[in-house]
Order: sequence, then structure tokens, then C-alpha cells
Amino acid sequence: MLRSTVLLLMKSIPQKAMTNPTFSLQAPKITLTKVEQNICNLLNDYMDLYNGEHQSKSELLTLRITGGWVRDKLLGQGSHDLDIAINVMTGEQFATGLNEYLQQHYAKYGAKPHNIHKIDKNPEKSKHLETATTKLFGVEVDFVNLRSEKYTELSRIPKVCFGTPEEDALRRDATLNALFYNIQKGEVEDFTRRGLRDLEEGILRTPLPAKQTFLDDPLRVLRLIRFASRFNFVIDPEVMAEMGDPHINSAFNSKISRERVGVEMEKILIGPTPLLALQLIQKA
Repeated sequence: MLRSTVLLLMKSIPQKAMTNPTFSLQAPKITLTKVEQNICNLLNDYMDLYNGEHQSKSELLTLRITGGWVRDKLLGQGSHDLDIAINVMTGEQFATGLNEYLQQHYAKYGAKPHNIHKIDKNPEKSKHLETATTKLFGVEVDFVNLRSEKYTELSRIPKVCFGTPEEDALRRDATLNALFYNIQKGEVEDFTRRGLRDLEEGILRTPLPAKQTFLDDPLRVLRLIRFASRFNFVIDPEVMAEMGDPHINSAFNSKISRERVGVEMEKILIGPTPLLALQLIQKA
């Protein structure tokens, strides 16, 4: 997989030194910046209002920050990648209601409402669900509903449905990328039950069996390699072994466009340790 270009690249790329972060996650806690706290306060206030008006519903509105932001904050790194997962409505429906609330309570928050931009589904760009984007306190925030995904053998484009928090976590590429931050509770949630431990130990492991994860979307092979390179983490041996499976390589060649490979490779090459990534690609 990609071996035809890897050897040449390995000879030409200088390495950058990188320190592997150390931390304890026995009692994981995220420290919010002032802007992040303002955003969470606004979202909590709107969530309380919405739930008070919809008490008869079987499931109350819950908001969670997902993905890379949670990982990076626990690593002590800054992150501007705010993705909010919603459990009872689409991202556009929530963002529209939030914007109306903010227009009515502008004086309280001092935050100007912004237009909502809907990003349509674009499976070829790995956008499998509509996303609503707006600015809160000067920060771009994406809103999308929790989801589950089902793949076929012939395509990396899944059938997407509303899902539970656990289903949303299990569909992700790595356990340490499947951590959520419950805004209402102010707590980190680990629905894979391995994400916090793997983050603490610096291990990249798939939430589901690696073969299933990679056959569903073979691009995840490159994504895990990129994260190993970026954070100087170790890929779990069983996961690494599955990367070399002929069926995975065949699925990679048949399902993944050159454009998507190019995007991942660009991120790898501008990262802190591209040589490590290229060595892992050659090994896979």
C-alpha cells in the first residue's frame, strides 16, 4: 500500500524531535478556556430552556463535544475543533433554535448571532451527514446529530442513521478519538471503555475489531498511522497486523479515491514525524 512512493520520501524528509506527553487520567478533567466556558454556558442555558419546554419527551436534549477536541484537551494541547453532537435532532435544527435564543438574549451573553451554514452530505469527501456550522464568541462550531453507520463490502460510503452515544463512539477510527465531553455534566465520557486508558498509555486501538473497522472504511488505516506519527503513539500490534491483511489492501485500492489519500498524506508529511508514518506505511 503506497509503497511505490514511500522509499523515496523516507530518504528526503528530515525528522523533527517530538516529546511524548505524560499525564494521569485516573480522574480525567478538562480545563476550559474563557471562550470555551462562555460557549458551554450558552449551550447549557439553551439546553435547560429546551428541556423545560419539552419535559414530556422520552429523551431530553443532551449536548456533547466529540472527537479531537476532547483528546487534545486531555493531552494539555489547545484545540479549535469544536464539534457538538446532539441526541434528539439534527445539527441544523439545533443551530437554528440556538440562534433564535441568542437573538432574544444578546444582552446577556454579549455574543452576536451569526448566519448558519449548512454543509451538505458529500460522501466522496468523507462527509456522510449534514452539518450545521456557526460562530459562537468568535469560534466556529459544528453541530451534528449522533449517528450510527452501516457499510457494504463495495463502498466506503455508509448508510447513516440517528444513533446512541455508544453507537457513535464505536463507529470512530480509534478509541482515543471516541471520547466525549458531556457539556451539562462537565464530564468526560468513554463509551468504548478503553479510550481513556489507551490515551494514557499512548496506544492506538480500534473501538470495534480492527478488520471490521478497516473494511468499513480503509482510509482509517492512514488516519491511525497519521495519529501515531503526530503524537508518537504506538499502534496496537493486533491492529497493525490487520493493516497488512490482503483484504484490507484490496479494499483500500477499490474504495478510496486518490484525492482522499492525498489529503491524508499531506497531513502526514507536514506533521512532526513524517518519517515514522512512512515507516509504518511501509510496514503495513
